[in-house]
Amino acid sequence: MMVLRGRLLAAVALAAAAGLPGAAAAAAPTVNCTTPSQQLSREIPWTHKRLAPSRVWPLTRGQGVTVAVIDTGVDALVPQLFGKVLQGADIINGGGNANTDCYGHGTFVAGIIAAEPITGSGVSGIAPGVKILPIRQATGPNDGSSSTLANGIRAAVTGGASVVNISATAFFPSDDLRDAVRFAAERDVVLVAAAANEAQTGNPIAYPAAYPQVIAVGAIGQDGQRSEFSEVGSYLDLVAPGVDVVSLSRGGTGHLLDSGTSYATPFVTATAALVRAYHPKLTARQVMRRLELTADHPGAALPDPRVGWGVVNPYAAVTAVLAEEGGQPAKAVAGAPVEVALPVAADTSAKTAALEFTIAVATVTAVIALVAYLVPHGIRRRWRSVDEDPAEPPTKPGRGR
Repeated sequence: MMVLRGRLLAAVALAAAAGLPGAAAAAAPTVNCTTPSQQLSREIPWTHKRLAPSRVWPLTRGQGVTVAVIDTGVDALVPQLFGKVLQGADIINGGGNANTDCYGHGTFVAGIIAAEPITGSGVSGIAPGVKILPIRQATGPNDGSSSTLANGIRAAVTGGASVVNISATAFFPSDDLRDAVRFAAERDVVLVAAAANEAQTGNPIAYPAAYPQVIAVGAIGQDGQRSEFSEVGSYLDLVAPGVDVVSLSRGGTGHLLDSGTSYATPFVTATAALVRAYHPKLTARQVMRRLELTADHPGAALPDPRVGWGVVNPYAAVTAVLAEEGGQPAKAVAGAPVEVALPVAADTSAKTAALEFTIAVATVTAVIALVAYLVPHGIRRRWRSVDEDPAEPPTKPGRGR
């Protein structure tokens, strides 16, 4: 069974709005469409004040990159997404397009990635120049599975996506899902997945986030600290804003407010798309490494089980010059040039190795204080839904509070 890792709880201006949660698998569920919000948020959300995506737009807005959103579909008629959403593929219903979204979770996620800036609103996507390839692997909180998610990954790859957002989680390993992840990795596709929201209820391992080829994303709040619901673990790569996130409402012209790892994930996905657009020769693995090295690092051994390599930084991810890539400086951009203090830590390209380190550290606790700076701790969070609203999407996508 899978869970959507986020939900839409309220319209921004404190007006009531239906939730967009995610839940578990069930056969032929009845899904009630959520009520669209017509209220626009005119304020710049804290998420955008924190990440400042407009700093990098003079260099790239993500043009030329196709981002797959494996979710509940994406409403192509929402004004801020109009012209950006491809037809996609409907996996859960056995065929057809996915450019509609009754539930709304996928539209909310897509808005974080690609919403076009408009007059009178502070809400926009991190990479508004990308195309969105919607892949419907669930229709609501009670359907979706590891199998539909695996098929969704394959459809995203064959559909031409070079970056894939997975705001969904399964809590049991699956050969089919693992093979689908390998299929994408072999074709140089960047996979970004929610680390789950179950930190307070057992912190179970989240898939596909835990697979080595996937960028696992956890959530932080406005204070910059890990959200209490955001899972932790040795496979966590990065964190991003996941509390009080504002994005698009399906079927309307307004915005909604919600929390969850589902919504931290697309901030990282969009940043990966910006990197792929500006550095087209980088491999998927190099993109992943660049996001890690240019994150806003916490003052701790890296990676840290609570926040991975730190908070994703779109501007630094695009503009940093990394010696290991033999790259060239970015073009001049208004504002101070980015200064990236790269951490001295082992390359955690394999999450398996990180897990082994964790076990090893446990056996040498007597000397850990002496060698902490030498021991890289690979950590990854799992998206977990804090509030189990019946309105969230299927296949356990990252749910919110």
